[in-house]
Amino acid sequence: MKRMILFACLMLAALSGQADNELLYGSYSGSGTLTAYGDQKAETYDVAFFVGDSTLVGMEIRGLRIPINIKATGATDYQAWLSSELQLEGSKNVADIASVAFTPDGDWADVTFETPYVLTEKGVFVGYSLTIPQVDISNKTDPHKTPLMGLAGTANAGWFVHTSRTFRKWTALEGASTYSDMIPAMSVRLGGELVREYAASLYAAPELEAFALAGRTKALNFTLINHGTQDINSVGYELVYGTDTYRETLNLSPTLKGTYYGKQTSLKITLPAQQTPGSYPVTIRITEVNGQPNGEADSSVRLDMSVIKEMPRHKPLMEEYTGCWCQYCPRGMAAMDALNDIYGDNFIGVAYHNGDNMDVITPTPNRPSGYPHAFIDRVVDTDPFFGTSGASLGIQSDWKKRAALSTVAAIELQARWTDSELTAVGVSAEVSFICNFQDNPYRLSYILLADDLTGSGRGWSQVNAYSGQSTNDTYLKEWAQRPSTVVGLHFNDVAIQTSCSGAATLEESLPASVKGGEPYEHHYVFSTADNDLVQNPTKLRVVAVLVDTRTGEVVNAEQTSVEMPLGLRPTVRGTASRTFTDLSGRPLVQPRKGIFLQTEMGTDGKRRSTKVCR
Repeated sequence: MKRMILFACLMLAALSGQADNELLYGSYSGSGTLTAYGDQKAETYDVAFFVGDSTLVGMEIRGLRIPINIKATGATDYQAWLSSELQLEGSKNVADIASVAFTPDGDWADVTFETPYVLTEKGVFVGYSLTIPQVDISNKTDPHKTPLMGLAGTANAGWFVHTSRTFRKWTALEGASTYSDMIPAMSVRLGGELVREYAASLYAAPELEAFALAGRTKALNFTLINHGTQDINSVGYELVYGTDTYRETLNLSPTLKGTYYGKQTSLKITLPAQQTPGSYPVTIRITEVNGQPNGEADSSVRLDMSVIKEMPRHKPLMEEYTGCWCQYCPRGMAAMDALNDIYGDNFIGVAYHNGDNMDVITPTPNRPSGYPHAFIDRVVDTDPFFGTSGASLGIQSDWKKRAALSTVAAIELQARWTDSELTAVGVSAEVSFICNFQDNPYRLSYILLADDLTGSGRGWSQVNAYSGQSTNDTYLKEWAQRPSTVVGLHFNDVAIQTSCSGAATLEESLPASVKGGEPYEHHYVFSTADNDLVQNPTKLRVVAVLVDTRTGEVVNAEQTSVEMPLGLRPTVRGTASRTFTDLSGRPLVQPRKGIFLQTEMGTDGKRRSTKVCR
């Protein structure tokens, strides 16, 4: 008798343990207020979810947990089902694997299939159906108009809806306007031998900063995912960093809840300091959950850490849009001069001229909405003087914010004339990334700048709206003291040639995959023989621009002066005056397009005429 009682108790305990050893899988994770949804009509509703998560392969689908609108007491024909595909016969859903009729009793219905379904790599559709025979049209709050229960928000991909009158074909939930702000609360009940009490996985985001400074520890944020039925209070992990192995236990606060498959939290793991720069393989594996062996088969992450000697300096690229005809553009010139004085070589400014004799770059990297205008790193769209704050020299604050951001790579740059005739500028860039990029999105482009450009005529005369204004502004008062049209100016930072059209980059400038800490060289040649804005070959600079091709953002830039060949004394191609005529000899104002004659009187007293086609 005692043996029989003991056997019965053991069976009850086993059944209880089996029931407890289930996972719930879906968009709903056990918290939040459920809201009623529906089409306001009497019709049949079908809700489906595709279970295709590869980590679930081999687990059993034992049933579904379905939220019920208990106020819709007139709902009939409740069905829970499994199907290899979503298919209809007329207006009726047809499930080809299993279908179970049920009668709900309370807010939730736990439905069990007669035979558990073992998930395969093909995945399976799970769902439920119900019918609303009639609604009270005159009653705005009739619960039969909204029989489905879910959370407010946007559901993940994989959810579908069908109704007999409104959505007559299976429709993705995000494409069904009535349900575009609904997250279904239905959950899949998972069981079988692959369901574990203690199971946790680790995930590293693609944007993880896999670099560290030599001699310093590095804290990395991972995502810890609970795949077990039990809450997680602590995890033990094994870290292999280079040739060294470390083991640690971390307590979680708050606890990472179990039962709902895939609940997650952030987990910070600190890597010890490496003294020598280089690339170090890293493997982190979750070995224990709450002091018990981790039952998750895939519980580790692997990455390569780049240990670098120092962080590269981020030099923002400021691109100013200006023109001699633009009466307020002097404020952009004032800001560029001020920032050059304050930051020296750490400030990289480029001026794109429009509608004057220095207008040679078409198209430009950005499209300004007006003049003057500026972009910093091609993502901060602002005024070149006031910046986003509107204050005097407010652009400095915008520049400093960008300069404070970390960058992915350092750039070393050299430029020199390649021949004694000074017809080409050779550029050599060396880019060193701080970490590996398996799919490297970064590419280079180059800009050739000229300083101290000057000339005479309308196309060199700066219109000045600040003339005669009463101002105490440190940076604008000099322009207030100048005439309304300023002649004889010397223009700096002028873009006179680019390696690419607009914001494009050189596709082959960097490899498709790069390793942190390794230098990558690239060479480029500017042909300058026909560039009339090379007035003084000793006053040229080259800017290298590193661009994230996914976003168009400039992530770093560098500049250098163009070196003269050894022993060569430069000839300054200064221009005392420049005039334009058509082919019949009639004078023209600064032409933009067409064929015309350009005649220059050089500072050496020589006259040069050239046929120009634009």
